[in-house]
Amino acid sequence: MTGDDIRDARATIGQLWGLNRPLTMDEMGRALRLQGCDVGSSIRDWERGRTPISGPVQVAVEAMLAGFRPS
Repeated sequence: MTGDDIRDARATIGQLWGLNRPLTMDEMGRALRLQGCDVGSSIRDWERGRTPISGPVQVAVEAMLAGFRPS
């Protein structure tokens, strides 16, 4: 999964969840239950190719694209 894939996933998930817009980086970070003060920073780093996207994150994003919606 690449940074472009994450960016595309934010757009698709926003539509799937009825928001009619992409998820923000912060919303995606919270949906993935990332830790820290700025959960959107990890999303930014992934999208810019600064840090690799872990396997568990890839699985979670794929699950959300398949219809899973975290509580």
